[in-house]
Amino acid sequence: MKTDQYTEEIVYQWQKTWSEKDLVQSVESCGNDTVLLPYFVRYLPKNGKILESGCGFGHWVVYLKRMGYQMAGLEIVPECVETCKKFFPETEMKVGDVRQIPYPDNSFTGYISIGVLEHMIEGPEKTIMEMYRVLQSGGISIIIVPAFNYFMRLWYPIRQLFVKLLRRNEFVRKILGKQSYPSSKNHEFKLKIKEIEEKVQSQFWPVIGLDIVKGPMFIEYKCKRGHLEGLLKSKGFEIVESAPISHPHIFHDIFGNLFLKKGGEFPKGETLQLNFCGRFILDLFNALSPHFFNYVYIYVVRANK
Repeated sequence: MKTDQYTEEIVYQWQKTWSEKDLVQSVESCGNDTVLLPYFVRYLPKNGKILESGCGFGHWVVYLKRMGYQMAGLEIVPECVETCKKFFPETEMKVGDVRQIPYPDNSFTGYISIGVLEHMIEGPEKTIMEMYRVLQSGGISIIIVPAFNYFMRLWYPIRQLFVKLLRRNEFVRKILGKQSYPSSKNHEFKLKIKEIEEKVQSQFWPVIGLDIVKGPMFIEYKCKRGHLEGLLKSKGFEIVESAPISHPHIFHDIFGNLFLKKGGEFPKGETLQLNFCGRFILDLFNALSPHFFNYVYIYVVRANK
C-alpha cells in the first residue's frame, strides 16, 4: 500500500465525519467554545492573513472572518469545500493537502491546525515543515493534537490485549452490536494489518480502526507529553505556550456514556456534559496531574526565521 492510498483513506474517513455535521449550527456554536476561542482571541494576529489548514467544512474560518480576521481555509475533502462555498460563498477556501500547501512561502501571519497533524501515518514532520514554510517570520501557529495521557499509557496496553482477543469473536461482537469482523484467516486482511503496523511511528500511540467497507484503517496517532514540543523546536518554532486540555469527549471515547449527563446531542450538537460522578473523577485525575487524563494538547508556537 502506497502513501497516496493512505491519503485516500484520510479523505474517506473525513467525508464520513463531516457529512454528519451541520455547518451553520457549527459556525454558531463557535461563539460558545471555551477551549479554542480564548486562544484564538489571545494569540491570532489581526494583521495579515491566517490559514486554517485541514479546516473541515470551514466553521472556524467563517466565524473568525466574522470577528474581523483575514481568513483562508485548506481542506482535503472536496465535498467540505463545496458545502462551505454553498452556504458562505465569500469564504476563501481551497481543496488541498496540508503536506503540500498551495500557497507561496511567507504567505500567512497565522496558522491554525485543529486535530490534523496526527492523521499522517508517516508522521507529522512534513506537515510541520509546510506550516513553517508558509508562515512569515514571527508568524503564530495554534496546534491541537490528541493526548496519549498517563491514564491511557496504563490502560491502553491492557485494553489492546482484550481487543485482540475479543474483536474477532463473532458472538461477542454480536452481543455488543458491532459489525462482523473479517476472519483471521482472511489473507488480505492480515496483510493490511501487518502493513499498517510496519508503517506506524513508534514514538506515537497508533489508533487502528475497522471500517465495514475499507477493513482495517489507520486512524490517528495520540501524542505523549513533550514529544511534539521537541519536534516543533527542531523545525524552527519557538514554544510560546503549551497546555493539557480536558474535555468530556475523553470520557465518551473511553467509557461511552457512563459518566455523561443524559439528553446530550452528541455528535451533532457537541453538547457533552459530565454527570456528578464524571466531574468527581475528573477533579480527582486533575489533582494527580493535569496530564493524567487530558483529552488534547494545545501548542502556541512562533516561526523563527
